[in-house]
Amino acid sequence: MLYTPETYQIEKDLVHWSKTGEPVTIPGTRQKGLDQYRRLIRNNIHNAMEQAFPIAYTVLSEKQWNTLIDDFHAHHPAATPQIWKLPLEFYSFVKANNYTDKFSLPFLNDLLHFEWIEIAVHTMEDQAMKPFRKDGDPLTEKIVVHPEYRIIRLKYPVHLYAAEEALHHPGDYFLLIFRTSDFDVQFVDLPALHAFYFEQIADGNTVGEILKKVVQSSNSILNIMELKQNILGFIQTMFSQKVFSGYGIMP
Repeated sequence: MLYTPETYQIEKDLVHWSKTGEPVTIPGTRQKGLDQYRRLIRNNIHNAMEQAFPIAYTVLSEKQWNTLIDDFHAHHPAATPQIWKLPLEFYSFVKANNYTDKFSLPFLNDLLHFEWIEIAVHTMEDQAMKPFRKDGDPLTEKIVVHPEYRIIRLKYPVHLYAAEEALHHPGDYFLLIFRTSDFDVQFVDLPALHAFYFEQIADGNTVGEILKKVVQSSNSILNIMELKQNILGFIQTMFSQKVFSGYGIMP
């Protein structure tokens, strides 16, 4: 059954009031009830964001935090009906609307990204593991990577320092986030070279192929033995942390 134009308008007015708090006239309602309805909806948004971004909630002033919540609630057309997915939209909204400059907090986007990615990895769909065997030769054989991971790049190392201190250490930081078999989320700070190694291995390259690429792309004289020891040490660490699972089985 289709709504009448009057019913449709009432619903639009109620949504507008709930999001913005701008005065509306809705037949059959009392202002006290409308106020309570809006407060309940805003509190749901506030509580979900506080749980998703506990560090940002602590770092931001009360005025800054409330500004983000109210602006997001009023102006963002939410795409998901699932409240646990809203933190991604919140992070995207803050980034797109340049609150880093509005609040003079250059680390804000990185901090929200860092906090969101833990949720993203924890809740990501189970990924099928490729078949593997435990023993192999990384120089000539492909390594099977545990598939439930993400790598993000940060300008400010909010994963290593308190947010304000991170401002004093700008650079290129790579963070590996992965989920263990018991759904625990782990973080590993990766030097740029190790991030390159990881991505190459995840793409199916052997150590021998990776070393060849590094040598071909470099304009300087490299110590190939040092590079070899470096990447083998990295691989051993990834195996010990169960990010690397084993060696591929040929079909």
